[in-house]
Amino acid sequence: MSVALRSTLAVLGFAPALVAAQMPAAGPLKHEAKPTSAAISAQDLMTRLYVFADDSMQGRATATPGHDKGVEYIAAELRKLGLKPMGDNGTYFQTVPLVRRAMDPASTMTVDGQVLAFGTDFLYQAINGGPTKFDNAAVVWGGQLGDTTNILADVSGRFVLLRPSLGAMNQRALMAQLGRYTGAAGIGIVLPFPAIPPAQARAAQVPRVTLPGAPMMPGLPGGIVQLTAGAAVKLLGMPLDSAKFGMAGKAVSGDIRMKDEPAPSRNVIAMLEGRDKALKGQIVSVGGHSDHVGLTPTAVDHDSLKAVNWALNRHAVENGKPAAGPVRDSIVRAVVAGLKSSGRRDSIRNGADDDGSGSMAVLEIAEAFAKAKQKPKRSMLFLWYTGEEVGLLGSRHYTDHPTVPRDSVIANLNIDMLGRGRTDDIKGGGDAYLQLVGSRRLSTQLGDLVEAVNGRRKAKLTFDYTLDADGHPENIYCRSDHYNWARYGIPVTFFTTGLHGDYHQSTDEPQYIDYPHFASVTQFIADVMGELANAKDKPVVDKPKPDPNGTCRQ
Repeated sequence: MSVALRSTLAVLGFAPALVAAQMPAAGPLKHEAKPTSAAISAQDLMTRLYVFADDSMQGRATATPGHDKGVEYIAAELRKLGLKPMGDNGTYFQTVPLVRRAMDPASTMTVDGQVLAFGTDFLYQAINGGPTKFDNAAVVWGGQLGDTTNILADVSGRFVLLRPSLGAMNQRALMAQLGRYTGAAGIGIVLPFPAIPPAQARAAQVPRVTLPGAPMMPGLPGGIVQLTAGAAVKLLGMPLDSAKFGMAGKAVSGDIRMKDEPAPSRNVIAMLEGRDKALKGQIVSVGGHSDHVGLTPTAVDHDSLKAVNWALNRHAVENGKPAAGPVRDSIVRAVVAGLKSSGRRDSIRNGADDDGSGSMAVLEIAEAFAKAKQKPKRSMLFLWYTGEEVGLLGSRHYTDHPTVPRDSVIANLNIDMLGRGRTDDIKGGGDAYLQLVGSRRLSTQLGDLVEAVNGRRKAKLTFDYTLDADGHPENIYCRSDHYNWARYGIPVTFFTTGLHGDYHQSTDEPQYIDYPHFASVTQFIADVMGELANAKDKPVVDKPKPDPNGTCRQ
């Protein structure tokens, strides 16, 4: 490594010798389970999370044996607590009729009488439902994906063609950008190479889990067409370099077909009935998703990946944007060069924080109220959703097919990723950090109640409402399980300590969770639950209710 490069990295804080010393201390790789108690504690959460995010769960991908094992653990704990089953046929489980959906290679697109072939000229990535068909849709050039200055105002019935983003874009940011064009007949992304690699064509035909029928996730398109540059030129009728923003192209027709195979999965639902005869028919619900994203295609060196993720995330926190290009490459090289690895190979994306932390927080809250000397006045509904990672499918199915009267639910609290939030994880993070989304979007009173509960704490939490801003590009309000309640006009609050460098990585493990902070915010959510369950009046909905089947807008 050159002297100049070492000097640059030292200024950035990534000198090889500093990385290991600056990373937060990790917990044990394994942890002996201990009996849990009524009190919400770091010890209880640690015990539960080491079980739920263990390697034996194989990353809990939706509709896999690993996920089945995870929800069986939750149900077994609920039986011990004596909570009322609220699933199918007197069980804790609600079957969600998912399918594995794969592309039909017979899918075609046609422009000017020319047939574009799947796997040669185009691919299709199903996002939100899958199949699509459009006839003589007018092509319009949308420019660069991620360009916030040039956004097409009216895309209804048109086929929007875009170049991929120039910079790095994580999955959430990509979905937020595509969400701007949900009214389009289709969305096409020009691939950055002249021909479709065979491996990518094969990957496009790998089945993906979804619900049958129409799009499921408001605010996102059904899918995106990936086109070679040559195919894109045919759609535009001119060289791409000549295209100007908003310019009209040809008319295109498409028949994107899918093949479905059943792949049922399960939500877990339990209830604690309230003690007040007049109020027990009203319900406070709390939930988190039990699934994650399974295995990586190949095993990687765990320690190297962890160190690189930490260093890149720290750079993003300190600079307000991800490292890209030569800076990113330099950080990676420096970290790996200075690392003494244990040699541990890892392919399991355990999902300890995402959303093992939320799932175990819900279970710990359930235990606290189930073992309390006095039950709350209103009833409490505890939910663990399947299929969040593949489009909020479990919460969509439950809210469309609830096992309690939907209008009896006075509020929903959603927990996703509650175990981190340190200063090196997120800008502004720390021991009291907590993000809130949606708490005043339907009910001012719910937002006020959440703030009031925090105001009574000895050690107050610091709320970050950044991601709750109207029109925020991350579109988080529309992209977690709470929205499936909000679309029916039920007040919601989403609690999270935020994203970090281990998101969807094999390094999201129980040993990296901040358990004292985790326990603190879990107790806070339990306090909010208790306040809602015992308050004289339920939160008043004083904001407009959305269309349950409409497009969500942050």
